[in-house]
Amino acid sequence: MSKFELQIPVEHAVLFLSDPTVDEAMPSDTGAAVVTATDDCICFWVQPYDEGGAQLTISDQPCKDGEGYFSGTINTPSKILTVSDSRRFPYLNVPVEDVKTPIEMWAFDAENPRWTWIRLPIASF
Repeated sequence: MSKFELQIPVEHAVLFLSDPTVDEAMPSDTGAAVVTATDDCICFWVQPYDEGGAQLTISDQPCKDGEGYFSGTINTPSKILTVSDSRRFPYLNVPVEDVKTPIEMWAFDAENPRWTWIRLPIASF
C-alpha cells in the first residue's frame, strides 16, 4: 500500500490534479461544482487555510469513510500527477502506472470538504 498525507494551507479553497508536462485545459468554471474536470485537469474544492487548511490523502487504496463524489480518468503522458494550487505551486508529484489514470475521490462532506481522499494507481519502482 502506498499513501501520501498532506496538510496544505491553501489561500483559495481549490486544488488541481494534472500532469506537469501538459499545458492542460483547466475546467472553465471551477466554482460550478465540488469537482470539475477536463481530460487533462481535475479541480476540487478543499478547506482554505483560515478554516484549517486542506487535508489530503493520496493512496492506491479506497477510502473506508466519507462520501464518494468523483470517478473518472485523466491524461498522464509523463506518468506523473501533480497536486497544485491556484497559483500553480506543485505540492506533490505522484508517479502513476499509465498514460491514462483512473481517479476516485471521497470527502468528509463534499460541500464542506474538511478532508479529501484520492485513490489512484501509484507506480512502484
